Amino acid sequence: MKRNLIIIAALLVLAVGGIAAWHHSVRPAAEELDLSTEKPTEKGLYTLTFAPAEGKPSTGPIHAWKLTVKGRDGAPVTGAEILVNGGMPQHGHGLPTSPGVTDEPEPGVYTIDGVKFSMSGWWVFDLTVKAAAGEDKARFNVVLE
Repeated sequence: MKRNLIIIAALLVLAVGGIAAWHHSVRPAAEELDLSTEKPTEKGLYTLTFAPAEGKPSTGPIHAWKLTVKGRDGAPVTGAEILVNGGMPQHGHGLPTSPGVTDEPEPGVYTIDGVKFSMSGWWVFDLTVKAAAGEDKARFNVVLE
């Protein structure tokens, strides 16, 4: 009986340790994430700024976001095709809506409508820009408390 309890306790310790290690490997802590709202694209063709159009994002309502696209020379990139993808890596699901660009209210500034967060946590946005300089992309991390 005592031997069985020791074996069960050892298995529980191994299981908890394994779960903790897996959890850390798929979900980096918020302080380990790059939460910058401005960054160059992967190939360096563009600089993107991505932020909520108004206020702080929250779960529930549909939000509009602004994406500013500048070329290597710092000039606004107009008439670009923008693709929006993303989701919650730690949960293995995509965005609950299909956000997309609805207008370009000023040169190089695009409105992305239809962003919704169904829960708090770590979200990613993968933005692809297709314009005269070529196709390039960047990932933005957003953490909702």
